[in-house]
Amino acid sequence: MQISVRDIVKIFQVEEKTIYFWIAKKQMPCVKMNEQYRFNYIELLEWALENRIVLTPDILALGERESNKSGVLANALRTGGVYYDVPGKSREDVLNHVTQLLPLPAEVDKKSLLEMFLAREAMESTAVGNGIALPHLRSPVVLDIEEPLMALCFLKQDVDFKAFDRKPVSILFVFMSPATKMHLMLLSRLSFCLQDPVFQKYLWAKSSKEQLLAEVMVIESRLAQQRKPNVSMTKKKRA
Repeated sequence: MQISVRDIVKIFQVEEKTIYFWIAKKQMPCVKMNEQYRFNYIELLEWALENRIVLTPDILALGERESNKSGVLANALRTGGVYYDVPGKSREDVLNHVTQLLPLPAEVDKKSLLEMFLAREAMESTAVGNGIALPHLRSPVVLDIEEPLMALCFLKQDVDFKAFDRKPVSILFVFMSPATKMHLMLLSRLSFCLQDPVFQKYLWAKSSKEQLLAEVMVIESRLAQQRKPNVSMTKKKRA
């Protein structure tokens, strides 16, 4: 996605002279075409995060235009939402509050959903260590939802989730999917993000929804680039 200076002014809510200052002094990534500056969306996000530029909802909304499989985790997080100071003194209490927060269709019985979450925890804790848990259903297709969702919840207080490292949990990623394949994709991409030191930094700082979403989009973009076939190798094979 190529973005103009006019777009930048709108999505960052700054004056045009600020944009030119960023280009000259803060190495804002861009190319000059026909005497006009153009910006790449993912490069722009990465630069803004590195330079601690305030992200507005507009810049994330702009990313919805290029929604595709490469951004499946970011889209799920956008749908599920980010929540702060979620109350609860026990695993059951926390999951009850989380269930009420989830943006699900009206026909979904949240009481039954809570029971399924608790049944999954009774089988084996979803805590993955280092204060993080990934509550999810044993069967990802028991709910009739059209799109996957993932809610990120920062707890008001640490809660014992019976983690293997015995550390209490303060961060939850709760995710649901309409298909097993999508469920596994969300889980694998989230696992990849959790290994990223920059994403970890934003998590523990309880950063804004905009910052967290932007970083997920950047990480997924890197993944997509890594998975692209090597063009020169492909040509050699065909030859």
